[in-house]
Amino acid sequence: MRDRGYELLIQSVNQTAAAELRLPPFLENRAVAGVLTLSHITTEYVNAVIDTGIPTVLIDHHHPDIAADCVLTNNRFGAYAAVRHLLELGHRDIGYIGNIDFSPSYYERLDGFRLAMHEYGVTPNEEWIVDRALEDHSYIINLVKKLENYPTAWFCVNDGLGFMLNSALQQHGFSVPDDVSVVSFDNGYLSRIATPPMTTVNVDLELFGSCAVELLLDRIAHPNKPLTETLLQAKLIVRESTAAPKRA
Repeated sequence: MRDRGYELLIQSVNQTAAAELRLPPFLENRAVAGVLTLSHITTEYVNAVIDTGIPTVLIDHHHPDIAADCVLTNNRFGAYAAVRHLLELGHRDIGYIGNIDFSPSYYERLDGFRLAMHEYGVTPNEEWIVDRALEDHSYIINLVKKLENYPTAWFCVNDGLGFMLNSALQQHGFSVPDDVSVVSFDNGYLSRIATPPMTTVNVDLELFGSCAVELLLDRIAHPNKPLTETLLQAKLIVRESTAAPKRA
């Protein structure tokens, strides 16, 4: 951005500030030309930012009640590609782990999961749809322990949950991918250091950043243009955590 005459100022927002709708002074004083908001701040807080009148672009987040430009991963089609990969390997007993209350992105990934299952004529077992999961290792271990019947594969909405599930399954005596396949989303550090390395859906962070900056600069230059959503393709990366199921 410096070559366009702008400097980047980074500000984190903690839960207390978000709950109290407490904006940083540079926003209260309208001391910046534009704002990029990253990921999952509350709808009320984002709208408080927008209400300052400063051009705002959302990165990896949107909501029907937020009127702003945004740059998004194609969560539905990315999840669809991940689950289709499992289906094409021969899996029919497939579970989902995520928290749809945390972010619209995770709800969209559940949509992609269901779309792939629907197109392959597979009815999901609702026992294996864990849609209020906590991203906590103890929670995932207990989840694995309490299941009476196990799917042959799991789709996790992010690498953190995938990493924890991969570990919990192995602690419970399962081999990944010989007994259970695991696929996650984001292509972050945890997907690469897992044993085995996890099949995941890649999110191009560099492209995210460049698209968001261009969208913000365009909004600053043309404040009255219609709002837009930029949807970025998410591509599957196949690694060693997925294989054909042993059982039909």
